[in-house]
Amino acid sequence: MMNIAPCLAVSDPLATADFYKKLGFGVLDTGPLDPGHPLLIITHDGKPALMIQGQESLRELLPAMQSGLGCSGIHYFTVADFDTTVERIRPLVDVVQDTVVNHDRTGREFFFRDPDGYILGIFGPDDWGAFRRQTEST
Repeated sequence: MMNIAPCLAVSDPLATADFYKKLGFGVLDTGPLDPGHPLLIITHDGKPALMIQGQESLRELLPAMQSGLGCSGIHYFTVADFDTTVERIRPLVDVVQDTVVNHDRTGREFFFRDPDGYILGIFGPDDWGAFRRQTEST
């Protein structure tokens, strides 16, 4: 099965990596780190979740990319202990939408903004076992 990890254009990859580290994410260097074109992998539960790269570096690679930062979506992270995770990160982030029940009433969500304005969501399923069974590869 393929893993999908969006590559986000950011203004300062090292500062963005520090932000995610403060929230408890891991950071992998694609190494050796090229200070002029840093590409870092943000991990969640030991697996790649996001890649971050300087916007100028990405545009050198892909000149057709839209200018400026931005994404018309939400990047979600599923956590087993929603309350603990949200309470830990709430004081460290710009909260966009505090805890709400998700639209299909299977769990709760919390939304915040990273330093470059990307919106991230934390999802906590009401029934973690059922969620794991539903999302496991067959």
